[in-house]
Amino acid sequence: MSDQRWPSGVWDVAIVGAGPIGLLLASELAGGGIRVVVFEQAPSPSPVPKANGIVGDAAVSLSRRGLLDGTGLRVVSPPRFQFGPLVLDLGVGPGNPLHVLPIPQRRLEELLEAHATGLGVQVLRSHEVLTFSQSSDDIAVAVRTTDGEVTTVRARYLVGCDGAHSIVRKQAGIDFPGITSDEIARIARVMIPAGRIAPVSDGFEIPGIGHVAAMRPNRMPGGRFTIAPVAMLDRDAPDDLYLISTHEPRGVFEASDAVSIDELRSSATRVLGAELPFTDATAIRSTIGNSRLADAYRHGRVFLAGDAAHIFNAGGSALNAGVHDALDLAHRLIATLRGGASDVELDGYEVTRRAAGRRVLAHTRAQAELSRDENEEIRSVMAQLLDDRRTARRLARVIEAG
Repeated sequence: MSDQRWPSGVWDVAIVGAGPIGLLLASELAGGGIRVVVFEQAPSPSPVPKANGIVGDAAVSLSRRGLLDGTGLRVVSPPRFQFGPLVLDLGVGPGNPLHVLPIPQRRLEELLEAHATGLGVQVLRSHEVLTFSQSSDDIAVAVRTTDGEVTTVRARYLVGCDGAHSIVRKQAGIDFPGITSDEIARIARVMIPAGRIAPVSDGFEIPGIGHVAAMRPNRMPGGRFTIAPVAMLDRDAPDDLYLISTHEPRGVFEASDAVSIDELRSSATRVLGAELPFTDATAIRSTIGNSRLADAYRHGRVFLAGDAAHIFNAGGSALNAGVHDALDLAHRLIATLRGGASDVELDGYEVTRRAAGRRVLAHTRAQAELSRDENEEIRSVMAQLLDDRRTARRLARVIEAG
């Protein structure tokens, strides 16, 4: 964590949220000579496993910046990739357009924070942004500090990278219309002893349940089930540790970061039609998919990026889009603050990135619709079309763009 003394004067940019997008934006700005501070309400990074990698050109962009040097992590082009319930057969070699960086979000945040603080960024944890007001010259931001006092910080620009429930977006009066799913997903890391699960060519055989494919949704009697060895993301993970998720009708349940092991076990039994033989479970949480796009990415001196600006109801695209938000906005803020560019340069951020958000919204909503039980005929037609590798790769290029 960086030094938390308050330098005098006005910051160039204040960022709210020390997730991957806020930290990347801060690094890019600091590398361009911008005086930047990051406020984060949480006292430390969340231990709850969230995203498991970056899908798309954003992975290449991070690698080009040297962020993976010496980590053992690398960007790959998988020969197959999921599009909702369907599989894109992309093949191998230079014709495969899709890039993936397998990395747990916690590890990604560690790398980005180290990079940011190494460039002089101040990351102030346990600092809660309460409200702000704009003038023609700057923004006054009210911040509750670690000791509970409220102080005012001034910055030329403010960027909300503070997630789906963004206080910055709400304070700016920007609407966040969209769709809430009628399904709930429960996600956990579980221990399954070697004698209770057997690896096969593309997945596992589980006694009483049968064959399940790895790394993609399996349609089961009560919903959908996904399983993958954690060692695919963390080489130090034990062989009997698996990341699982169940998807089923939402009913009366709400999303929670504190799900009991009994609720997880009951959900798995309903979805699979039999008991999943796990002996322990950690990091259990539940999510309800949302598909939303902010009505604006800019309000005067205030900007939105990442989940504060868009959330998607199919995996693999949120970080890709958010990384591109950060890189685009950083370039424009540097051009304005250091290069003397006009305000038109900043207007271009919303024009460019909101259009990209709409494109990602379209293909992620299509993936979600393909997964619905009542759309079996559509799935069948799409599966036939995607048997053509050229079609599969064309769709992969859409996912790649972010």
